[in-house]
Amino acid sequence: MPTCEVCSKEASKYKCPTCGLLSCSLGCTKSHKIYCTPKQDSSAVKDSSEQLSDDPQNLAKQEENAKGLIPLAEIQKLFAEYPNLRFKLREIYNITLEEEWNAEQKHSTYHRGDRQGHNHNHHHHHNNRGTWTAEKGFNRGVGKVRRWREGCEGGECTDTDAEGFMKFMALVAGEHES
Repeated sequence: MPTCEVCSKEASKYKCPTCGLLSCSLGCTKSHKIYCTPKQDSSAVKDSSEQLSDDPQNLAKQEENAKGLIPLAEIQKLFAEYPNLRFKLREIYNITLEEEWNAEQKHSTYHRGDRQGHNHNHHHHHNNRGTWTAEKGFNRGVGKVRRWREGCEGGECTDTDAEGFMKFMALVAGEHES
């Protein structure tokens, strides 16, 4: 049975009628529904990219949107204080990529039996989660972040990586000096 594409933990039971994403529970379904969008056709993507130009109004809007970004100096300070944080964030980013999705699909096999001759029936089971989409990748990343945050808040993760991650989360949440 395919794995939930939101949390990547449980077997999926539900399929989103809008985009086809598979989920395991009401919680994962609700989490997905926040970000769910119907699949766009290629002409819609082309139209939206044509709208982004060097128009002064668009540039002003982009500058306004950039005001909420975390200052680079704060991120660099955090990476200097917590050297593993960059690696951990890159790990989260990597699980959102199509290449990682395909590699996991390819190497996901299940063998039954043991080396002593019992039950020689080897079943190869590929964890079929369907084809990769940007939303599925995004949801995998969100799931990983959520599990790490919950582990930190629940006291399960108490090392310096967890401390750095929580400080990073505070920066992302806007709790930084502007």
